[in-house]
Amino acid sequence: MGTFGVRTDLPSPSEYTFHLPWRIPPAVMGTVLSTFPGWGNPLWIWWPQSLEYTMAHVCMVVFNEYSSDPRVRREAEALIERGDTVDCVCLDKKKAKSLGGVRLYATSGKYRGLKRVGHLAAYFRFFCFAFLKVSILHLRRPFDIAQVHTGPDFLVFTTLVPKLLGAKIILDVHDLMPEMYMAKFGVDYRNWMVRFIIWIEKISVAFADKTIAVHEPHLSILAKHGNPREKFSVLLNLPDHRIFVQRSSVNPKQKPFRLIYHGTIPDNDRAGLEIALRAVARVRNEIPSLEFQIIGGGTGMARLYRWAAELNLTSCVQFIAPVPVEQLPGILLEASVGIIPYAADTFTHYVLPTKLLEYVALGIPAIVSRLRAIEAYFDEGMVGYFEPGNETELANQILSFYRDPVMAASVALKAGRFTETYNWQHHREVYFTLVDSLLPPKAFLVQYELKGKSSGER
Repeated sequence: MGTFGVRTDLPSPSEYTFHLPWRIPPAVMGTVLSTFPGWGNPLWIWWPQSLEYTMAHVCMVVFNEYSSDPRVRREAEALIERGDTVDCVCLDKKKAKSLGGVRLYATSGKYRGLKRVGHLAAYFRFFCFAFLKVSILHLRRPFDIAQVHTGPDFLVFTTLVPKLLGAKIILDVHDLMPEMYMAKFGVDYRNWMVRFIIWIEKISVAFADKTIAVHEPHLSILAKHGNPREKFSVLLNLPDHRIFVQRSSVNPKQKPFRLIYHGTIPDNDRAGLEIALRAVARVRNEIPSLEFQIIGGGTGMARLYRWAAELNLTSCVQFIAPVPVEQLPGILLEASVGIIPYAADTFTHYVLPTKLLEYVALGIPAIVSRLRAIEAYFDEGMVGYFEPGNETELANQILSFYRDPVMAASVALKAGRFTETYNWQHHREVYFTLVDSLLPPKAFLVQYELKGKSSGER
């Protein structure tokens, strides 16, 4: 027999050292090394540094369509690029088998209505699917790390089997589920269901080995719920720098003057698009070349069509179906101003819109609702603020950006300071550091003592 042990301080392998020709997952090797502390003669394991990044096997779970979730795709594809393998259990109407090197295990069934029972049924169906799929995949080929993207928070328990068998768990908290519930159903923190959702959130965070918040105000609310702040890393939902490339110049005489909004159109008016349409109606006669493009889809589209017709805006408002993220910059760069007219509620105050960060990355000036998370990162002069729900202020900002293109260009330039500080190139390394902190030591040595020779003899 030999002795298994973790050593990172050993010299280069001797003539009795050999490289293992097969792949052993780090989680499995770490378990072996910690389970057998002494077996007579020494047997050390050398894990070549060149294989450092090929050893991680990662599972991701997300209750969303993988192809349309830029955060999940960005993180998964970053792992693929450095040599890890990634499986993703997700939603996908087309049930694709892979995308960008990530293996997909998909089902359909997301609910977008207002009924509580509909949301619960959709969550339950996906939870059962994900629990079985993740468990089976892990038994076939053990995961080193399972990363669960919320919501809902309790999806983290789909990784119970991998966790019991040694895998490490990351909980990436995309949304504040208690605040989302309050905004959707018009209740407050005293509501029993909200208190229950906070309890679910707390036990989900406790279950995970590491957790991620999407920005500092988001983390503050999670800590206010009773979660340990020190367990979190902050990873902003930043655009991919390879896709969203800033335009080289702005044409001050650009025609038409085009406003743009892109994203999911919800069943309520949390996106604030009714206010945006009313503001457009106010300034239409003063901006002859005015256009308003809305890119997206969702259960709220019928309502938008109706509002556009009632306000006689059908000739200047254009609705575009959702496009792949890779095609989005080409459309956005034709716009003069991006607008984000979110309504203010307990949920949206803690949303830092990805679309805003995409406008900033492309050098497009933006007009936004004055919300807490946005104000935490963008001061006056970096964007055009208006009070949420105030169509008059929004209309005035649109006119200001139209009448003073130099000012609009200055706003876009100042907003670029955000990208200098917060960018995916830097956050990608933060993410890698988080993932690597959960992996066992990557340098192992395999040394076998030949029969008839003592340790160290040649």
